[in-house]
Amino acid sequence: MAQHSPLCIRRILAQFAAALCVCISATSHSDETKPAPLVRTHRAMATEWSITAYPREGQSVETLGALLDEVFEGVDQLESVISEWKPDSRTSYVNNHAAEGPVRVPAELMDLLVVSKELYERTGGTFDVTVGPLSKLYGFYEGRGHVPTKEELSEAIARVGMNKVTLDRVAGTVRFETPDMRLDFGGVGKGFAIDRAVAQLQARGITRALLNAGTSSVYAMGTPPGEPGWKVHVRHPYNQGESMATLILADESLSTSGCYGNLPEVDGVRICNIFDPRTGEARHGIMSASAVAPTATETEALGKAFLILGADAAREYCEQNAGRRAFLVPEAPGPDIKPIWIGPEKGP
Repeated sequence: MAQHSPLCIRRILAQFAAALCVCISATSHSDETKPAPLVRTHRAMATEWSITAYPREGQSVETLGALLDEVFEGVDQLESVISEWKPDSRTSYVNNHAAEGPVRVPAELMDLLVVSKELYERTGGTFDVTVGPLSKLYGFYEGRGHVPTKEELSEAIARVGMNKVTLDRVAGTVRFETPDMRLDFGGVGKGFAIDRAVAQLQARGITRALLNAGTSSVYAMGTPPGEPGWKVHVRHPYNQGESMATLILADESLSTSGCYGNLPEVDGVRICNIFDPRTGEARHGIMSASAVAPTATETEALGKAFLILGADAAREYCEQNAGRRAFLVPEAPGPDIKPIWIGPEKGP
């Protein structure tokens, strides 16, 4: 997440693990007198953020702009707590000391840990914020590629698993049950920050806004005036610059994860930067997975989980959890790509 490290996993995830192109309809085709939205951009968590928001009734552009600046300040504050790439962050302290005994953490970090553990359990362990030892083993922390041996994988997996993390919500502490574990919020931090930003905007009366954390996750608050929702294009995983699908979102989030981009190669084989935390396997048969859910925290987690689990398990999850849907692109180079829709297709 830190901007100072161009080779860190945050930048890799920001560049390669996601695939969204957002198209915003600011006005209705039939009414050009509707108010224009205010757009604010900000760099945080090693990526470019943007918020496109319509003012509430009677609110000035200046007041709305000041509010959006406050929201971005909140994102920066959260990053200073949850970034394991900032040596003075509380997460870094947890990574260095939680195996020695319980470590007290601030409320926002405890909230993130609690929801991460819930999503770990709901996805059968395929989403896991303790995946750091695997990321390091594959060479992503150093910006290189490495194909691990079975022995190396076995040793790293022994230090992975949210079931090895003890959370005490009453005391506000976290403890690692295994030495050398490492929290890595690269797969959920931006989504969690989006949800906090949405709550901040809602508390100040904003009902129409689109929040975009880089190119990986978006949240659509309400709808633009006169429109059914916010139009979002999912990028084609094989043809950069093209879209594979278009969705209309309202009061929901969309995140996409994928195994493509400028990934490191070893012996001509590109290494996917999304691993199955249970096995260390980095090839999944799915090129990209998009998830739609009520929160950005969940969609970020589900994008990785669906990529690992595949269509059948993703379908079962969506059927068991109302308001969730998915769009998966199989790993099948060539002209005959057949994407898989799960749940109702909501489009223009």
